[in-house]
Amino acid sequence: MKKSRRLQPVQDLAERRKKMAEQQLGQAQQQLMLEQQKLLQLQNYLEEYQRDLLQTGQAGVTIEKLQRLQAFKQRLVGALDQQQKQLEFCQQTLAYAKQKWQLARGKEQAMTSLIQRTRQQELQQQDKQLQKQIDELISQRPKVD
Repeated sequence: MKKSRRLQPVQDLAERRKKMAEQQLGQAQQQLMLEQQKLLQLQNYLEEYQRDLLQTGQAGVTIEKLQRLQAFKQRLVGALDQQQKQLEFCQQTLAYAKQKWQLARGKEQAMTSLIQRTRQQELQQQDKQLQKQIDELISQRPKVD
């Protein structure tokens, strides 16, 4: 069996790993976009709530109601902080997935290159053997005077 054929299962494995890394990278990108949207929604909601809180405060409310509104605002700020941490985690996950994909892609490309070089060498070897056989046949041919 030729060396290039023996290397094919390794090539197939490298390709499967690259595809798996591509899928993970895509999922990480989608998750990051989703978390960015959530963060944006929370920021918009907090801004809207702060405007409403200011208007409510100017209209005059009881201390208890104002305290409840402020407490809810604090929970929103906490949720916003938590979402920011989640977004940072997703960014790290994306960076890791990208590194993993780049590594898998590099290995797959290296294996493809190795197989191509091996096939090229095999073809050159075949050509040499064929030329040797042709030369032998020519040398064995009776000479005609």
